[in-house]
Amino acid sequence: MISTPTPGGPGSAARPAGRASVRRLLFPVAVAALGALLAACGGPAASSETGQGSGQGVDTVRVGVIAGSPPGVYSAIENGFFAKERIKVELVTLSGGPALVAATEGGSIDIAWADIFAWTSAIQQGFKLTIINPANALKPGQPVNVIVAKPGSGITSAKDLAGRKLGVPAQALTTVQIKKWLEDQGLDPNGPKYTTVQDRTTSGGLVAQGTLDAAATSGAYVTAWQAQYGLTVAGAFDSGVPDGAATSGYGAKRAYAEAHPDLIKRFVRAVRQGVTAFQSVAPLEQNTLLVKYGGADVGKLESKYPGALQKASAATSGELRGPFDVAAENKWIEIGARYGALKQAIDLTPYLWPTATAANP
Repeated sequence: MISTPTPGGPGSAARPAGRASVRRLLFPVAVAALGALLAACGGPAASSETGQGSGQGVDTVRVGVIAGSPPGVYSAIENGFFAKERIKVELVTLSGGPALVAATEGGSIDIAWADIFAWTSAIQQGFKLTIINPANALKPGQPVNVIVAKPGSGITSAKDLAGRKLGVPAQALTTVQIKKWLEDQGLDPNGPKYTTVQDRTTSGGLVAQGTLDAAATSGAYVTAWQAQYGLTVAGAFDSGVPDGAATSGYGAKRAYAEAHPDLIKRFVRAVRQGVTAFQSVAPLEQNTLLVKYGGADVGKLESKYPGALQKASAATSGELRGPFDVAAENKWIEIGARYGALKQAIDLTPYLWPTATAANP
């Protein structure tokens, strides 16, 4: 499903999309509504084989993710880091940051991965959440986020996006990056018709069938859609994120973290080990892992599109191994507020759990 936000507002392998329906959806409304729904049906926060929060039991944690992200969690599962920390992970895969944050607030997820703007927006709405660890960041010198379009569409550069329907993921960070990219070139940041695609894996199909004029994507999907639909890259928009800032992070309800402080420490340790292990292996091995958890498979496209695996690796290997750079993070929050992703800038410090700023939790 895709939806078109109000002007200036925040905004598996690739497969052809079915018939798309369009509706207007504002992020805060979506989070509040979904959170209320999930609150009605959310189960217990965590369980342990020897009792909740007890000494040496194995704790079951429901972890919210999207297909193919974040690598740190998948790597920690495969390498046994969660098992070493006495954690059994139950993955809950949803479509994007707003849905994951809402599910966390509602109680059907214990810990979730989501973009920083989704966490911050929910906090500004009064949700009692805490951020426990940073996640994705951009790798310096390796552009990964691009705009794709159909050949012959007339979209070959940033200036061609004015008035055109541009598909963006549900998380607001992509829209913020694009707006800053446009403004840095002297263009109207609100020129494109930003259209939220709830399932980001369908964007290529939506462009191919003409529902969208162009779409923002990254990593494996770039090559996959080139091969499947013949789409071309019209521009790269890796700008605006301060050096050292995380664009996403792991969070939980504050009450959950307060009830399970040792579990939060163990979870963060396992994830950071997972990130280190993932970043230490070759792109083909990274691809194999992500495909297992719903990511697009570009390994088989490498011979036709040399460098495809390296592009995918650049997009997935930026996850931070250590704590937040709080100063850089607050700058990113300010940029998000400037471009409409947040009501206003805030200091994120009071909403960071101690593990988020600890070098060795």
